[in-house]
Amino acid sequence: MVIRCLLVMLVIGYCLSGIDARAQNDAQLQQYVQLLTPAMWQELNFIRQVCDLTPEQRPKIRAAADVAVKEGAKAVLQPQRANVNGVMVMRSQPTAGAQAIRDNLHEALKKTLNSEQLEEYEAEDAKRTEATKQSTILGVVAQLDAALYLSQEQRAKIVANLDKNWQREWEQWGIVYQYNGQYVPQVPDQYVAPLLNDDQKLVWSGLQKVSFNSWHNNGQRQNDDAWWNPQGVKTAKAKTTNAKGKAALLKAPKKE
Repeated sequence: MVIRCLLVMLVIGYCLSGIDARAQNDAQLQQYVQLLTPAMWQELNFIRQVCDLTPEQRPKIRAAADVAVKEGAKAVLQPQRANVNGVMVMRSQPTAGAQAIRDNLHEALKKTLNSEQLEEYEAEDAKRTEATKQSTILGVVAQLDAALYLSQEQRAKIVANLDKNWQREWEQWGIVYQYNGQYVPQVPDQYVAPLLNDDQKLVWSGLQKVSFNSWHNNGQRQNDDAWWNPQGVKTAKAKTTNAKGKAALLKAPKKE
């Protein structure tokens, strides 16, 4: 009897702990959804500028964005260390979340846009990705140059190494400027150290290399749901107009 009671208590405790864990996980997801919402609107604004969307397409993409930001929040909760092409990299939570939003919206666009719209979006997205890559690499190499006094040849080779071996996770390096030179990104040693002389290697080994998890959302922006769901706005206005009309009829004096 005692053993049976203990088993029942253990089962109840396990179930309660599972409920608490799910509640905690849901709370974390909601927190990251809020943090990633500016990134979602940034991506929607890019799509709006690039694609000539029809009123029928807009609500579908807007709904897909809500799904995408939740997937982004889930990506944030994944392990922060990852093996990418045999190299252990530290994942940045904000970067991983924003990339998940872009990836999920891209998949939604494939189902929503016509072939001409999709081709234009993918072309502009490729330009944006390449521009982000190049600006990130050049910014980091400029910072390394300030600390290591690199030669022109060294700078060119480091740029080439990073360009050839580029990883999406390195997009996080783009926010390094906000630390005023106190830290440098965790640039893989094999792309820098072999190109340095002994004095530079000594400085390189002493640099504070960190992974950036700052939630840098370029400020909050006001959303524009009215543009993304024009039919919904019309419906809401119609309901308001009807409600006002009914209220006016109720207030109208009755004829004797």
